[in-house]
Amino acid sequence: MKKFILSFSFLLFGIALMAQQQQRGKFNPQEFKSKLESYVTAEAGFNSSEAQAFYPIYFEMKGKQRGLQRQIFMLKKNAPQAGADKDYSIIIQKIKDLGVEMAKLEVTYYKKLCQVVPPQKVYKAMCAEDQFHRKMLEDFGGENRPHRGGPRPKQN
Repeated sequence: MKKFILSFSFLLFGIALMAQQQQRGKFNPQEFKSKLESYVTAEAGFNSSEAQAFYPIYFEMKGKQRGLQRQIFMLKKNAPQAGADKDYSIIIQKIKDLGVEMAKLEVTYYKKLCQVVPPQKVYKAMCAEDQFHRKMLEDFGGENRPHRGGPRPKQN
């Protein structure tokens, strides 16, 4: 009887542990967007009217960038396994053209953002976005995950 209770306890513990791991590993885009928005708002010092003006333009830009990034990914994923150098040159040129298009898109949208929010706050938002992504990657990796070359220094 003790063996049965012990085995049953281990089984329940294992199931609970697996459920917790699966819960933690799922990505929720809406939750990510919400966390990004609140982090950037706080770090950039947006008031409510600035945030209402900033985020529709910002997320429109991010959506278009995601589309271009997807095209780049597909070009890399669907490259021929044993093509001629000319084929690879064409693919490389398409990827670089998409990169240039993405940079032009970013310049256009940052000009729009600077028209609705003070440029200093747009700059702070850019920096906050980078910090947020860095923080999310560190959180995703967990505390026990080793880094190459030792622990990274904390940034202020």
